[in-house]
Amino acid sequence: MKIGIIGTGIAGLSAAWLFNRAGHRVTLYEKHHTLGMDAHSITFEQKGVALRTDVPPRIFNVTQWPNLLNLYREVGVAFDPIDPSQSFCLIGQPNFLNVDVAYQPQVPDGSEITEQLNQIMNDIARLALGASQDLADGLSAQTTLADYLQRQDYSQAFITDFLYPILASTVCTCSYDSLNAYPAPVILETLLNLFGSQPLLRTKYGAQDVVRRLSRGIDDIRYGTEVCALEPTPSDVRLETTQGKVETFDHLIVATQANQALDILSNPSETECKMLSSFSYDDVPIIVHQDSALMPVKRKKWAHINLLIAPDRRATMCSVLMNRFNPDWQIDQPIIQTINPLIEPQPETIIAQYNLQRPVVNEQSLAGLDLLKLLHQKAGRRIWFCGSYAAEGVPLLESAVLSVLRVANRLLVPIGM
Repeated sequence: MKIGIIGTGIAGLSAAWLFNRAGHRVTLYEKHHTLGMDAHSITFEQKGVALRTDVPPRIFNVTQWPNLLNLYREVGVAFDPIDPSQSFCLIGQPNFLNVDVAYQPQVPDGSEITEQLNQIMNDIARLALGASQDLADGLSAQTTLADYLQRQDYSQAFITDFLYPILASTVCTCSYDSLNAYPAPVILETLLNLFGSQPLLRTKYGAQDVVRRLSRGIDDIRYGTEVCALEPTPSDVRLETTQGKVETFDHLIVATQANQALDILSNPSETECKMLSSFSYDDVPIIVHQDSALMPVKRKKWAHINLLIAPDRRATMCSVLMNRFNPDWQIDQPIIQTINPLIEPQPETIIAQYNLQRPVVNEQSLAGLDLLKLLHQKAGRRIWFCGSYAAEGVPLLESAVLSVLRVANRLLVPIGM
């Protein structure tokens, strides 16, 4: 078969690798001049030494990301454990919690056990037991996270000083309003996977190595080529680029964001319009910088992942100490990557900045997944949608890979992973 793939994030590259390995002719379309998964990685110089890092830093574990890990193993991506330490503080105030086991706070020796910490620790233990039971009892997907936490009478300290900072900054990467509307089962299943004993991992050589391995053997990659129109016919799919070039394919995989996919369908059906419009996105600003004002006030209390909570407890920024994420860096000057910054770093300290988008999950997006399933089951289907939004669960690299595996299975492509 002749397969066209639009987009070169993890979904597009996974699809390219699978279909190419199965012997199909693959053409990749990427509107930028580098593969999408590596598009925001940066190389910069620090005291005469060239350093490279991914933006955002990608962290995963075996339990929550099984298909991604299988893919990485299949193509030979090396990964290793990272420093899991985390700190929690209100902006400008001392840390109230430093932990050495990710997502499993344990009060360090000598720390004062405050009422706030007591509530956090008790509710973490209660969530681990209660979530498992509630999921086993069939907790409804219509139950939002906000409703669930209120119904179960979780403390405000647990919600605003631990749970929401973690979810908004490192797991879901979205606003507190979006968290409130998240289906409770999605969050609980994810938390149970994260609270386990599996170590947090990173790819040893970064996204550049991942994209190199996944794109190996793909001879037809159209960089700097934007697709503007797709139209299925009874026998193939017609694709047109902004440069006016027209090509046809047996099947076309759209591995872009849902809101971008809708723009390139020439005559979308009512179901396609409704499905793709069901998915919404939160903006995620990220700044790479060297301003310690966006870190905990005491440097000796800095962790690898630092969660700094707004004074009104309605937002959190996450500052990752990239020197610990990249332990091979032999530099003293801290390099910080702040996600959802609540303070602007000094301009002279900024190395790079981006505004990314992350799909959110709510009642509307769950309905969109049901429509997507119906579309992909239709006989004669030739246009397929993949991406982090296109499978159940928190939208991660894992859900993107899962969405591709399902399309490959639908097209009878041997998966072998």
